[in-house]
Amino acid sequence: MSLIDQRHTVRLSMPDLIVRGVNHTIYAPIYLDGALVAPTAAAAVSVYDESNTAIVDNQPAAVTGSIAQYTITGATTTSLALSERWRVEWSLPISGGPTLTPRNSAALVRNALWPVISDVDLYRRMPALDPNGSAPIHADADLQDQIDEAWTEINLRLISRGNRPNLILEPSALREVHVLLSLALKFDDLASRLDPAYRDEADRYRERFETAWSALSPLYDVADDGRADTRRRAAVPSVWLSSRAGADRGW
Repeated sequence: MSLIDQRHTVRLSMPDLIVRGVNHTIYAPIYLDGALVAPTAAAAVSVYDESNTAIVDNQPAAVTGSIAQYTITGATTTSLALSERWRVEWSLPISGGPTLTPRNSAALVRNALWPVISDVDLYRRMPALDPNGSAPIHADADLQDQIDEAWTEINLRLISRGNRPNLILEPSALREVHVLLSLALKFDDLASRLDPAYRDEADRYRERFETAWSALSPLYDVADDGRADTRRRAAVPSVWLSSRAGADRGW
């Protein structure tokens, strides 16, 4: 693959968390120069479990709205063991260009973690962001981009610290950090587009987000049996001079 081929981005923002026994669609959107690039009809996908067995073996992927996608049926996974060591491999030929072969980590999980906030939660915290309010400070129709980006950042931070989002049994515990990070991202946007003075507001919300993050203690299913075992709390920073087996990495 040449350097110019590597300019293509396959936007795999998070691991694929596949809920066992439920139809689940996976996606592989390709971008170049800020625009979607549609793969050809020869696009295909394979899904492997932790023993490297192909659960989906080089099956044709649909291309809808220029995005390759494939639905893993619930019947395919209903009798399989839960595991966080799955992977997804795509074959994405581009007309007149290369065949991209991105891989993504995946997991077969009992349940998914869903966000619990929407625009209305942000407007209640900061009414000036409501475009239908009496004195809105922007004209955007909604804040969905910031809500989505904040949710992705929260999930990736959980994963990077060894905390699997699908094992959190108390999604409301993430409400405050999600609200605060979404507001921080929105005021970052306003500072860039409208008035640099909004940067201070963005920084204040980011600081409040970090404080709320350090206090997280949601109910957590350590045994992955569908029942809460403990409240997983943020770890107190420590300095270790040697390895510590089984150390709690915290949030």
